[in-house]
Amino acid sequence: MRNLAIAALLLIAACDQVAVPGAAPPPLRPGLSETVGQALCQLGFTAIPLRELRSGHHLVEVSLNGQPATFVVDTGANVTVLDAALAEKFGLKPRLGLRGAAVGLGGSTGARQWSLEELRIGPVPVRQGTIVTTDLSQVTGALSRLSDQPISGIVGQDVMKAHQAVIDVAGPTLHLVEPESGPKPAEACDAAGSSAPPG
Repeated sequence: MRNLAIAALLLIAACDQVAVPGAAPPPLRPGLSETVGQALCQLGFTAIPLRELRSGHHLVEVSLNGQPATFVVDTGANVTVLDAALAEKFGLKPRLGLRGAAVGLGGSTGARQWSLEELRIGPVPVRQGTIVTTDLSQVTGALSRLSDQPISGIVGQDVMKAHQAVIDVAGPTLHLVEPESGPKPAEACDAAGSSAPPG
């Protein structure tokens, strides 16, 4: 069966910063940072390293129900998707009656929504209780060969919008905010945007 929910998912990454519903954007603090990464850190963002493939795609390390995995960051995907063949491996629980279709440039295929206990992008806990699965074998197969490691899924706009994602393609770095964490003092952030160790 031709795929995929995802030729559209493989567009080159771009910046996407959207406010979390009901959360006020953090206040700007000009003059207190030397780099964009440091400024984002001071605004409460966490810097997560990306790995760029020669195809231009960016990979990020995630933890899905406590197990490590590698996902593609894709601003063209409206939802975060796991390859359907891996649902059992990651201990997902089906949500009855929630089936649909995934559509991409390669055609359409079945999709299913599953309950999710935990998803972390780097150290950031993602605030959602479900994930979609569909057959991603064409995408994950091709990118796994380029990366020399298995690719399990795609981080989509649902996660990026919820965490006000900013993608530094040159870095390459993904910045995600945890609104409840609040702003950080300038001395707590290094120039790369990582939280500097205290002391």
